[in-house]
Amino acid sequence: MISLGFMFVLRRKNPLRLPLEFRHPNDPMLKSLLKTWIRRCRGDLPPQSLLKIPRRTSGQIKIRGHEFNYLDPLSLFWSWCEIFGDEIYRFPHPTGHPKILDGGANLGLASLYFLNLFPNASITAIEPDPICFSVLQKNLAWATTSPLVLKNCALAGQRDRRKFYPHAGDAGRLDVPLASASTGVEVDCLPLDDFLSEPIDFVKLDLEGAETEVLTSSRQLDKIHHLFIEHHSFVGRPQDLDQALQTLSDSGFRYWIQSQFLPKRPYEKLETNEGMDLQMNIFATNQKWEKDS
Repeated sequence: MISLGFMFVLRRKNPLRLPLEFRHPNDPMLKSLLKTWIRRCRGDLPPQSLLKIPRRTSGQIKIRGHEFNYLDPLSLFWSWCEIFGDEIYRFPHPTGHPKILDGGANLGLASLYFLNLFPNASITAIEPDPICFSVLQKNLAWATTSPLVLKNCALAGQRDRRKFYPHAGDAGRLDVPLASASTGVEVDCLPLDDFLSEPIDFVKLDLEGAETEVLTSSRQLDKIHHLFIEHHSFVGRPQDLDQALQTLSDSGFRYWIQSQFLPKRPYEKLETNEGMDLQMNIFATNQKWEKDS
C-alpha cells in the first residue's frame, strides 16, 4: 500500500501533475503514475527535457550513474525508452557472464544496458561511423573491469572497403546516401562469422539495411543463442525480409516480429521515415541451442 505521507509529498511537489482531487492510495491511476515516477528516477525512462532540445544538438546526461554523451537528443530519447524502458534486449543467462555482440553499437546505449544487466559480460561493440565511434569510446571508458572490445568497422556480407554515409549520430548506413548531397566515408567491412569463432549468447544487429546481407552470408548462425535484428526496408530497393526470415528458419531459429514503422494506409499513401517504408524488430531464439543445452 502506498503511504499517505509519500502520496502527499508527490502531490505537493507534483512531478507528474497529479490531479488536485484526493486519490485513494490504491487508485490504479495513482499507482501507474507512481510507477512511472519511480522508473524515471531510477533511470529506466528518459527525462522529458530531452524533447525540448533542438535536434542534432550534442550534449551530456547521466544514465544509471554514468555520464553519457549524445549527438541527437530525440534519437537518445526513443532509444532510451526502448532499451531501458521496454528492455527489448533483455534475456536470461544462467551464470551472469554472457558473451554479447553489439552490432551497430552507435553511441553505446545498448552496451551500457548490457553492462548494467550483466556487469561481468564479455561484449564486442561494432560501430562504423567514425564520429559515433569516438563518442562510444568516451561513453564506455568507465567499463574497465569487464571484457570489452570496441571495433570501428561495419558488418557486411564479406571483407571489403565500402562507402558509409553518416547521419549526424543517427541511422548512418552502408551504400545508401540519406540525401543527394550526403558525403560518405570509406570504412572496413567484416562478415559476422569473423565474430563467431565460439558460441555467443546474444547478437544484436541494427545495421540500417545491411542485416539481411549479413545474415544470409553467415555459415555459423547455429553458434548464436539469442538474436535481435532491426529490419529496414528502403523505398526503391528490393525487399528482402523473406530472405532474412528463411535464413532464420533454416538455421533453427524461432522468431517473433514487432512493427516499428508501418504506413497507416499503404494502398492510399506510402508514408516513409528516413527513406524507409517498413521497419520492424525481429526477436529470434535458436531452438537447436535449447535442445542441446
